[in-house]
Amino acid sequence: MLNNIHFVSVEIPNVITKKDLENEFPGLVLTTIEKSLVGEISNDKYIFVTTFGIITFCNFTNDEIKSFLSRLNVKEANSYTTALINQDYKMIIDKSCEKPIIDDQIIRYNEFNKAIASIISLALSQSVGLEISEKSLEIKMEESAKIYEKLEKLKIKDRKNLMGFAAKIAKERFHILNKLYLLDKPDIIWDDVELESLYNQLSFQLDLKSRFEVIEHKISYLKESIDFAIDKVNQKSSEFLEWIIIWLIVIEVIFSIYAYIIKPVFLE
Repeated sequence: MLNNIHFVSVEIPNVITKKDLENEFPGLVLTTIEKSLVGEISNDKYIFVTTFGIITFCNFTNDEIKSFLSRLNVKEANSYTTALINQDYKMIIDKSCEKPIIDDQIIRYNEFNKAIASIISLALSQSVGLEISEKSLEIKMEESAKIYEKLEKLKIKDRKNLMGFAAKIAKERFHILNKLYLLDKPDIIWDDVELESLYNQLSFQLDLKSRFEVIEHKISYLKESIDFAIDKVNQKSSEFLEWIIIWLIVIEVIFSIYAYIIKPVFLE
């Protein structure tokens, strides 16, 4: 067994399915853990593919990662370190560590197996997934700022765009809660105290919970902001409809005056 193990989590722009992996790598042994696929290459080499668009490589060289991504038709394969969001972590097999210890971006533990690889891969994948959401929200925050700058100039025709923006925010929140499953601890740690300790320490080191809370706060702010803008447009729409009704009443009154007062006078 290797003493030094390297993990690299990478964003995948296109969806990778179990069928894709089986077609490209016929000899790959695939199992499912925590809604994700685990591919066992050898005793020390694994891949971990999540449902939220992240793939984690365990003990792959940089060239092997590029080759693997290329075979999965990832266009940015050769420049994944700069073109795609990614994060890495190192693990050292230290027989003196009776429990998992994490410090200085290094995991130390006395053993390594598929369950340990899966827990580390899951935590790293969640971290990369959060970073993707963080960058996505930065863009939406900028869009929200532009909406606020022209708040008084918003027109009824802008409502469609505002509703679309609100839908994007709702989709972002659903993606985080439903796919990153940060609020639930992995099932495989419930009966294993040391695996639970490993996940909890990684979660703390990667700031998963606090980053999630910041994202939740930003989403709440965006929702409140867009709701306010939509209410503003709806108010203008209501005022516009009220004026239409008023003018229709005025026109009806004019026609009534003409029909019952002015026209009879001329007929005399």
